[in-house]
Amino acid sequence: MRALKFLGTLLLVISLLVGCNFNNKKTKEIKEETNEMNEPITVIYKVASRYFIKNDVDELPNKINSREEFEKYFGAATVMGEDGKPTPIDFEKEYVIAVTVKASNKSIELQPISLTKIGEEINFNFSVIEGGENSYTTRPVLIIIVSNKTEGNVNVNPIKTVLDEHNAKNSLDWNGKYEGVLPCADCEGIKTTIQLKDNGTYIMTTKYLGKKEEDIVEGSFKWDVAGTIITLLNNEKELYKLKVIEGAIQKLDVEGREITGELAKLYFLHKK
Repeated sequence: MRALKFLGTLLLVISLLVGCNFNNKKTKEIKEETNEMNEPITVIYKVASRYFIKNDVDELPNKINSREEFEKYFGAATVMGEDGKPTPIDFEKEYVIAVTVKASNKSIELQPISLTKIGEEINFNFSVIEGGENSYTTRPVLIIIVSNKTEGNVNVNPIKTVLDEHNAKNSLDWNGKYEGVLPCADCEGIKTTIQLKDNGTYIMTTKYLGKKEEDIVEGSFKWDVAGTIITLLNNEKELYKLKVIEGAIQKLDVEGREITGELAKLYFLHKK
């Protein structure tokens, strides 16, 4: 009889231990899954250009899924040249996240910071860079294009940026001539000379190595609100975006971001 009681007690203890171990393991698995869900995932996007927000629009939805809905809020701002067309958007495969601010006579730029996904939440952080006053009123807009494969609830988070008074525009001796050889897909390189002038104009000379011909382009350039990036213009066509640093200018991609990879160090023109 005692042996039976002892055996029953032993079985009860074993079952309790097994149950505890199982629960602990299950709890650990749940915590691990939760931790994985809380890790932000970087989402790839592209910035859309050549669109303007319509005058009768008060607010924008965070997410726009169709062409019909998009055209309620935006119009196309086509200019001359191949690159003057609005960025194409395929709403069968993509959707749009759009942000804006109230119209103001101040120089304001909206720039993307990050797009991440945590669980079912998609978070778009962007900076609102405020500059000096203008004689006219504008309303900037920032549009990014995202693949439909990234699903979730979209949240937009504006981050106001205080401009540093000691920026490249007013602190560096940026006017002058810059030279270098930029990478080329089908040649040895592109010998490039850009002269920036105090009056906001430039002269750019390019020569494909191995060829005799030189191409000379003249135009004007404009600074961004932060006073660090200039955009070369020619007949309303944007040629280059360049970051101005001490003793050099750095060629950026079409969206104004630094070019990365093995060839990144070759996208600098140095001052002579």
